[in-house]
Amino acid sequence: MRLLPVLCSALLLASAATGQSLRRGLVDADAVFVGRQVGKKPHGDALALHRVQVIEHLRGADGYPAVTVIDWPKLSLHNRPIPRQSRLYCLQDASAIAQRLGLPESGAPYFKMVGWSGSNPLIGRDRDQDPIVRFARVLADSENGTATVITAAALATMAVNGDASVRTEVTHYLTERGDLRGKLSGLHWNQLTARATGEVEDVDYKIALAQLCAEQRLDGLVDALAVSLGPVTDPRYARCVGRIAKVLHGEQATRVLADRLRNIGQTKDRSMVLMAIGATNTQSALDALMQMDDKDDAVVAALKEHRSRRAQNAVRERR
Repeated sequence: MRLLPVLCSALLLASAATGQSLRRGLVDADAVFVGRQVGKKPHGDALALHRVQVIEHLRGADGYPAVTVIDWPKLSLHNRPIPRQSRLYCLQDASAIAQRLGLPESGAPYFKMVGWSGSNPLIGRDRDQDPIVRFARVLADSENGTATVITAAALATMAVNGDASVRTEVTHYLTERGDLRGKLSGLHWNQLTARATGEVEDVDYKIALAQLCAEQRLDGLVDALAVSLGPVTDPRYARCVGRIAKVLHGEQATRVLADRLRNIGQTKDRSMVLMAIGATNTQSALDALMQMDDKDDAVVAALKEHRSRRAQNAVRERR
């Protein structure tokens, strides 16, 4: 069951707009390799043809020392090759475009850039140690026949211990692949849960881990995630915990989160737990919040998170 893509879509929209989508580039590409732009020439007023040397083949374009990437320079929202830099290239076949434009066979094969943000990242000198290359290799090996259980284990290790440049993307990828999640062991899930509860600085990463664990419906997950409400003060995290609680516990989500209130003393901790309760958007949450002090700013903030008309009316009245 795909819980979180629907559950947390609203809270992730803002981060997705500026975030990375390397995994989508890797999945959508017809060819993936490490390459370097070594030449560029215009083709009429609207096109530029980039010659890209292949440094390491990962998937597609096998046997070609170089390829041609068709670029539309006048399109501002468009990835394009950057000269003299080793980068990961996620490309889509453009042979039909090349044929329609009458481009010479000597420049084949022709590709265009995948448009996803983060799909043309810079690669370090030591490719074997570069986390982006290692992620791309795991996905390429999977498509070339590596056992699913091996792929899943490698990705879980990256999600827990990987470099900051890839760990969030890897975690999202596991969330989107139920077949891979099903191959993870209990030890893997323990490590992922521990990482989700222990992370306090990278909120996007923490939310991604929470999503992943929620997809698996892990026992005690909400209690574990609620411990970070307060140490993590980002409202996006409180919303995520509240919505996970609703999916996993329904109307009992308020009770599960309210148990946390009994064990906290700091104002910021209480405020974040109340916000998570409001974000459950349950009737039990609304009833509980309406019985609390109407001059408490934390209660008002929690009511704002509740999407019912009654809660919004209460906020206006309390103003």
